[in-house]
Amino acid sequence: MTSTYVPQGTTTRLTPADEAASSASSSENMKQQAFHEWPNEAGFDGLTEHRGPIELKVKGNIPSWAAGSLYRTGPGQCKVQDTKSGTFHISHWFDGLAHTHRFDIVSDGTTVRVYYSSRRQSDKVAADIKSAGTLRSMSFGQKLDPCVGLFGKFMSVFNKRPSLINVGVTVGVNVPSFKTPAKAAVDAQGHRATNIVIGTDAAVMCEMDPTTLEPISFPKHSRFHPDLKGPLGGAHGKFDPDTGDYINYNLELKKQPVYRVFRVSAATGKTDILAAIPYKAAFVHSFFMTRNYVVLCVPVAHYEWNGLRIPWEGNMHDSFKPFDPSETCRWFVVDRRHGKGVVAEFASPARFFFHTVNAFEDDDNDGDLFCEVIDYPNRYIIDAYYYDVILNRNNKAAAFWTDGQLAQKSFPRLTRYRLRKKDFFAVTGKYTTPAPVESVMEIPAPHAGDMPVINPQYRCRKHRYGYHLVSRALSTLFDAIVKVDTETRELLQWEGPPGHTPGEAIFIPRRGEGEEGEEGEEGEEAQVLDEDDGVLLSVVLDGANRTSYLLCLDARTMTELGSAECEFAVAIGLHGRHVPAS
Repeated sequence: MTSTYVPQGTTTRLTPADEAASSASSSENMKQQAFHEWPNEAGFDGLTEHRGPIELKVKGNIPSWAAGSLYRTGPGQCKVQDTKSGTFHISHWFDGLAHTHRFDIVSDGTTVRVYYSSRRQSDKVAADIKSAGTLRSMSFGQKLDPCVGLFGKFMSVFNKRPSLINVGVTVGVNVPSFKTPAKAAVDAQGHRATNIVIGTDAAVMCEMDPTTLEPISFPKHSRFHPDLKGPLGGAHGKFDPDTGDYINYNLELKKQPVYRVFRVSAATGKTDILAAIPYKAAFVHSFFMTRNYVVLCVPVAHYEWNGLRIPWEGNMHDSFKPFDPSETCRWFVVDRRHGKGVVAEFASPARFFFHTVNAFEDDDNDGDLFCEVIDYPNRYIIDAYYYDVILNRNNKAAAFWTDGQLAQKSFPRLTRYRLRKKDFFAVTGKYTTPAPVESVMEIPAPHAGDMPVINPQYRCRKHRYGYHLVSRALSTLFDAIVKVDTETRELLQWEGPPGHTPGEAIFIPRRGEGEEGEEGEEGEEAQVLDEDDGVLLSVVLDGANRTSYLLCLDARTMTELGSAECEFAVAIGLHGRHVPAS
């Protein structure tokens, strides 16, 4: 590492008094179509595997206590060439061919080195597209081939090929009932061996070799429990910070859809069904968890025909009902300690969300539950993630982002909701009229964004700081990273040079000598220092030079500490996880 480091970006402090001006600036950027000057193509096209490991050039300082493996996953290549019908273009970002990346941060006590490797997880899907000339697997937003007639469409409902699985949204570490592959017990860098399981919004997972990134198997939720037979689930399964238990939901589609909230014990591998909730089938990407409860919030993202339209359409997007602002989000509070099932039901005005931030029980407020989420006024944001919009093909970005109705309704807000303990059911299982939730904090974009993370030591605890990716409409995706102070509404904003697109920032708590570190999936607790004492790691695309770098920010000051430079572009992915070195 070099002793001097010239930061690539800048850090700015903003206050609540700046919120109106920031919003107006974003609207002006949108009006002026600033995204024309922000290239993102290299993060989606022309991507290759690097099975490595390849040593990257480190600039500045990456602290030795951040040593470990950073896994990142998400969509990779957005097209398949040389099919029988020519080049096949995937239409939605969430359907890009899954590509997983690994950054190994290695310290010998005096020097930190960084190594990179990557592998695609969807070779079978790509091979089938090349053979068939089209996508034949179930997808999120891929439009059906218009040449498929009614008979072919009907038959496709009964002929979905289970081998064509594209899993690449979240990274799970030490998922109970999965074993670490023997050949990966200790890797070349001496990092902690573990299992790595990739998740998605279907009830299927990708078990992956933690060293080679090679897919091992694609198990369904039914491997945990025979009643978990539904085709959908939460991409963001939760891990109990004390026990390491894995918690998620499974959605069975039928005349009366059922959400089954389940827990897989880290100690025994046994799976318990915590609650079976009959309710409208909807797209629920994430949910909340406190020390004693699971909170399943069903947004207004309902499916037609109780979800049974999905296999007919071949994708989830075209199966949504039109957004109805008169509907409500329904909140189900599930006891996860004493087997009481659903203990409360709440309702809130129609909204949509991808990601929850955190949830906690506040003893200073009668034990009420507080749930923090990044929510949107409707589902327009999903349409913003079609590749035609992201890459402005045929001027689609200009059409989308300059439509005032679409654009303004595609901005998120950070909201903290309060669920009052006094409104819990007096009798277990007794359904009454849902109680209203209370919004106690709202911070609008671009002072808040999406892809939120917190210090993992504060999961299920009251937290103060969140770290988001924000869009000021300079890019068709994200263009800055912010640290949001939920007490003062102030934020620190890091932005790189124009065309530098950040990925989700992963928080790594500082570890002193002799401390074990904490990633949560193992159920281990490190010594808890100040909440913002740590670093953020983000994979940033330099769109103009078609290269990427691993950025290291001081989580307290949001200033740059160092970076590890790639001589190639890394896919703009979705989520990741850091596994501390032994």
